[in-house]
Amino acid sequence: MKKALHETDEVFIFQKSGKASIWDFKAEEVIEAINDSSQENNPVILNLRKWIVRYLNEGITDELLDDLNSKIQNNRYSKYVIPADLTGSVSDLPKNAYIAQYDTALNPESYAADDFSKLLTSGEFKRLKICKLDDCDNIFLGPPQSKWCSKPCGSLFRVRTKRRRDSQ
Repeated sequence: MKKALHETDEVFIFQKSGKASIWDFKAEEVIEAINDSSQENNPVILNLRKWIVRYLNEGITDELLDDLNSKIQNNRYSKYVIPADLTGSVSDLPKNAYIAQYDTALNPESYAADDFSKLLTSGEFKRLKICKLDDCDNIFLGPPQSKWCSKPCGSLFRVRTKRRRDSQ
């Protein structure tokens, strides 16, 4: 049996207009945003979707990491050591924190790559999938055997498969 993962030693914080905030988005929130049709004109969400789809198609390849690093290499970070109580840590040890300096505007590609890199390195994408229904491009988090983002998509897939089979 595998051992439980240890608590992460890195905390991501962003600073904008002199105010620091902990970057605490979860994969579920990001997936919800990229599947939200009202966000289809948001350039950060569009770029984040491209990164996620590429990850789903390729996996973690050297080329993906090289491209990701080239997009985030100019993002400014400062490293701080902060007390455990600021990060919600269960231990009493201080933690390394990388504070992204968002006072200068990042282009949407760099901003999306930065968010994607945080999610990728956090392990949040272990259950990430894309819906297998032909005309649905939703991304979702699910168990290994799941193929569809929702029950209606699974039902529609089975109905279409049966109709195709019956028409032959």
